[in-house]
Amino acid sequence: PVTMLIDDAEKASKGGWILPTPSEDDRKANIAEELITGDLAGVYNYCYRDILEEGEKYKGRCTAPLLVDTTTGTIVTNESNEIMILLNDYARRLPDHESAVDLRPVEREEELDDATKHWFDLLWNGSYRCGFATSQVAYDEAASDVLKGLAEMNEVLASHPYLLGEDVSEVDLKAFAWVTRHDYAYTVIFKSPGGRIAQYPHISAWVKRLVSDYPKLLDSIDMEDAC
Repeated sequence: PVTMLIDDAEKASKGGWILPTPSEDDRKANIAEELITGDLAGVYNYCYRDILEEGEKYKGRCTAPLLVDTTTGTIVTNESNEIMILLNDYARRLPDHESAVDLRPVEREEELDDATKHWFDLLWNGSYRCGFATSQVAYDEAASDVLKGLAEMNEVLASHPYLLGEDVSEVDLKAFAWVTRHDYAYTVIFKSPGGRIAQYPHISAWVKRLVSDYPKLLDSIDMEDAC
C-alpha cells in the first residue's frame, strides 16, 4: 500500500498522510488491517504496538516516506535515500530483473553517493537552507549555492542525457523530484533563487526526456500538494 497526502485539516493534524482503499491483493496477502487502511498515525501506532502501553497512542512525529515490513509489522526505515537503495536492491532480485533498469549499479555506488552529496549540498538542501535561514548571511550563502548548482547542472546536461552520463540513475530521480518542485514550491515558499527552470534549456530538455522515457514518473508528482 502507498500513502497519499490529502487536503483535509483534521487528518493534517495527524500528519495528513492516509492510506487509499486497499486492493484485493492487499486483502489476500493477510496484511494487518492497520497497515492497509486508515492513516499514517495508525501505521505508527501498529508498528510501536509492543512498546506502547495498552490504550496509549504514538506521540512522536509521523513522517513519510516510510518503509514497513508488512509481514512482521515493523518499520524498516523512514530515510528516503535508504528506501530507494533497498527498493532497487529488491528489484534486482526479481525474476525478470535483467530487463529492468538498475538505478544503482554496484560498480558505481561510490560515484553515485558522491553525486548525491554534491547535488544535495548545492540544490536539494540549498533551497531548504534558503527557506529556514535566520540571517541574511545564511540566506546569501544558501542562495549562492542554489544558483551555482543550477548553472552547473545545466552545463552537465548540455553534454550528457543524464546527470552521470548515458544511463539514468538514482541521482536523476532525486534531482527530478527537486526540479519539478522548484518553480511552484521552493521559489515561492522558500524564496529560492534562480528563476524558472525554463530558463535552463538543458535541464528542461532533461526533464522532458525523463518523463518521455519513464512516463510513470508523472504519477509521482502532484503540483497542488507540492506547493
